[in-house]
Amino acid sequence: MFDEFEGVEHLNHRRARRVGFELPVRCKHGVTRSTVMLKDMTTHGARIEGIPRQRIGDTVTLFLPELAPKIALVVWSKDKTSGLEFELPLHENVFANLVADFAIGHLQRIEMGRPETDVAAHGKPARGKPEVPPARHAA
Repeated sequence: MFDEFEGVEHLNHRRARRVGFELPVRCKHGVTRSTVMLKDMTTHGARIEGIPRQRIGDTVTLFLPELAPKIALVVWSKDKTSGLEFELPLHENVFANLVADFAIGHLQRIEMGRPETDVAAHGKPARGKPEVPPARHAA
């Protein structure tokens, strides 16, 4: 249907892999600072929840863990969710470290190429690793 339009074959392809997060991060928009929830991220941008609808083109500063503040532009916004494009993309190694340290667990293993080798995934400990008893918490 859209074959006659140049570049349409790339419409459904992202330029970078998207990874899910549930990470509270600090955010500055205008003169207001707040904590937002980082929902997903690529090397080129992020989706955040928690600030009222932003105007497209507004500048937002994200304070990601262990990084200098990241300046981003709002590229879309609906209700309290906004899509951001970083002014400068994250380096692939920096992104990989954020994924390894903070991404949603199952995505973290998949994105980093680590198979699920824990007791919960297979019902038995990984080969060569002792079984760790479950943590007990006071009632």
